[in-house]
Amino acid sequence: MTKSRALFSLLALPVALVAQQQAPISRAAELVTLARDQIRANRSDSALTLLKLASDSTTGGTVADRVQAYVLLGVIEYIAHHDSGATALAFRHALQVDPGLQAAGLAQVDSALDRIMMAERSAMAPDTTARQAPPPPAPPRTPPPARPSQASSPFGPPHDCIRRCRGGEEKPEVIQRPQFTMLDPAVLGPSETRGVIVVHFVVGVEGAPEPESIRVTTNTAQGLTNQVLEALNAMHFRPATLNGTPVRAQVEMRFEFRAAGYNTIDYTITGP
Repeated sequence: MTKSRALFSLLALPVALVAQQQAPISRAAELVTLARDQIRANRSDSALTLLKLASDSTTGGTVADRVQAYVLLGVIEYIAHHDSGATALAFRHALQVDPGLQAAGLAQVDSALDRIMMAERSAMAPDTTARQAPPPPAPPRTPPPARPSQASSPFGPPHDCIRRCRGGEEKPEVIQRPQFTMLDPAVLGPSETRGVIVVHFVVGVEGAPEPESIRVTTNTAQGLTNQVLEALNAMHFRPATLNGTPVRAQVEMRFEFRAAGYNTIDYTITGP
């Protein structure tokens, strides 16, 4: 089955789940509907972005809304990106929200999806073999450590806009770029004339960098690091938007410095 045909077949998948929804329609349900429109248009990345928002409890959805979002999210991760690990994680979240979930139709999309769901259901099933006494509670499943930029937020996980926004978002825009003064060429080193500092960080919905997300990924101008980070923390942005709504976005900015003679340093700033 081709990718486009497989995605189109998803439109019938959540029918049983939709029937469980009750009025009034929540924000999460609206996001799922928008995601289904993106599936119909064969825009899997846009659908993924909407489904991740819909699965977040802060959107106020019912159990059925969030379960439907997780199931569709897992299926698209498998069909569009061939990421069985992400699929398993999405199905696991769906089962945690609704342990009695019966996602009929997975095998019709791809038999592997049904196997992944069964494996996750089996992993969550309690061990009912002979016991002499009630066992101690099982330790909680430990999620993989999150990068600082992925920290928990009431506005959901950040959208990846480091190279380009993948789900149709509009990138953040710098309102005013910083001005560096009194830069000493000596900080580039005795034999160096150039230096680069690249920083990844999350721009929040208020348009400010989230301090805990700031991460220097490249640095060949160590002596200028503090000035760059101070300038970055003071910067203001027009936040990224999705369908006109501000969202968190992970971005990259590049600071390049060059000794220019007369004991001065020229610099350029690019991004996000």
